[in-house]
Amino acid sequence: MLKRFDIEDLGETSADLQDWSESEFASYIMSAEKRIFTKKYSHLPGYRFLRLGLSPSQETLDCFSQIHRFGLQSQLLGNIAEMSAAADFCDLPLPSEVVDVVLLQHSVEFSESPKASLNEALRVLAPGGHLIICVFNPVGPTGLIKFPMQLVTNRSQYRFHNLRKGRLIDWLTLLNCEVLDVDHGAYHWPRSRAVVRSGGLRPLVQEKGISSWDNACEKIRLPIGNFYIIHAVKRVARGISSSSRVWERSVSGRLRSSAAKPLGSKTERKY
Repeated sequence: MLKRFDIEDLGETSADLQDWSESEFASYIMSAEKRIFTKKYSHLPGYRFLRLGLSPSQETLDCFSQIHRFGLQSQLLGNIAEMSAAADFCDLPLPSEVVDVVLLQHSVEFSESPKASLNEALRVLAPGGHLIICVFNPVGPTGLIKFPMQLVTNRSQYRFHNLRKGRLIDWLTLLNCEVLDVDHGAYHWPRSRAVVRSGGLRPLVQEKGISSWDNACEKIRLPIGNFYIIHAVKRVARGISSSSRVWERSVSGRLRSSAAKPLGSKTERKY
């Protein structure tokens, strides 16, 4: 019974999460995130873009302007033509500090060790590079029904870490990152096919791209959406440089001349 609450490795749950990513509610979540990507982060500087997600998504990669865009998944599943490679998110097959923009699209909370996956993503991110993290909101609709659904079902989409926004920001601060902005989105409750609104049942994904309820909540930045997005920049502190030697040479003569004066000289101040 208690195993229902365990967070398994993505290598074991990726097949179930791949099936869930094709559902209508998952498409609703992804469309809301892609709308924010296009609006706010499509023109970030840099040449290389890396996406770590639960399933391959060429449409998400197309939201960004970097010339070299590629994505990694934990297993070879789904549309393999849209995948670059499969790898362990806690041990990426990339050199350090080579990627300009990294997108973690729900890979942190579904990882067995969120800190390890976050630290590995920052390892490959270049100094001054941009990090975008999409996480399910613990106080949003999906986060609130997580524990009840774990009691009645074994579905992998309900087995993720509850990562509060403040907690994740604290981790990023300790990892020398500066948080620039936080967005929230997708305010409808999970349903299999539709959401109840005035006028009857309507599909979750609207033809115009956003419902009136989501639009109103995003305008007032209501922090109770299904997900939140953190935008941070990697800052690397410089070590102590050799410029202090120049200062030492400039004052060394004065220090020697003052030290050479006898204690009983006329310049000695008397009290």
